[in-house]
Amino acid sequence: MPTFLRSRWFHLALWLGVVFGLSSIPDLKPPGAGIAGIDKLFHAGEYAVLGALWGRARRGGRWPALQGALVGLVVGSLDELSQGRVPGREKDVLDAVADLLGATCGCLAWSLWTRRRRDPILS
Repeated sequence: MPTFLRSRWFHLALWLGVVFGLSSIPDLKPPGAGIAGIDKLFHAGEYAVLGALWGRARRGGRWPALQGALVGLVVGSLDELSQGRVPGREKDVLDAVADLLGATCGCLAWSLWTRRRRDPILS
């Protein structure tokens, strides 16, 4: 297997491609679209994966919640702006909030999980 396929940054870039690829699909509706607010859960989940991959690529680093929030804010905002130009899709501030919260939680969860694995006292 080529080395770049095992790269932490490659996995992050691949997931960014998934995020923006899904955003470019016209009239995309999540399963259970009749349930109010269900799309926010999908946004948060999608961005939790992004936040975890960011934490993994950065190998933790300092201030994981802040890093996750910044990633969620920047990528989520760009994602919502690009969605505004796709037929049947719209920009939604609450989607961006779900993106931010998901990325923050994902990055923080990754950091806590790896810290717990390294520090036997926390186990």
